[in-house]
Amino acid sequence: MTKEIFEKNNPHPDIGKSKYKVKLGYYIWAEYEVVADSKDEAYDAVHEQGGIDRIKWQEGHHRNNEVKVIAEDWNPDTEESFDTVKIAECVPYEDDSTIDYSDPNWTENEFEWGTAYLNREEA
Repeated sequence: MTKEIFEKNNPHPDIGKSKYKVKLGYYIWAEYEVVADSKDEAYDAVHEQGGIDRIKWQEGHHRNNEVKVIAEDWNPDTEESFDTVKIAECVPYEDDSTIDYSDPNWTENEFEWGTAYLNREEA
């Protein structure tokens, strides 16, 4: 069965783009000065009174799409590896009879990913 194709020559700008989850690790340190009777007391004072009050993550936009923090950990495992993982791809809307390139569809289904649909004339 041949599907009717819409707007293939004028696709939505997100068609063919991918969405990624990027995990970055930040190493933070602080040096304190404290008056105490001993090294242990100084350490305990900093441990009890010091530390991180808050972290404000910076977010913004990239090409009219949101760049946002979706998870955080203030005490990361320094042995943990940080990486970038593809989580979705934008493909044209498709049903039993049509493929519409003007209607973007973000899919997390890896079997729908790829560029085959960009060159496809019929299903």
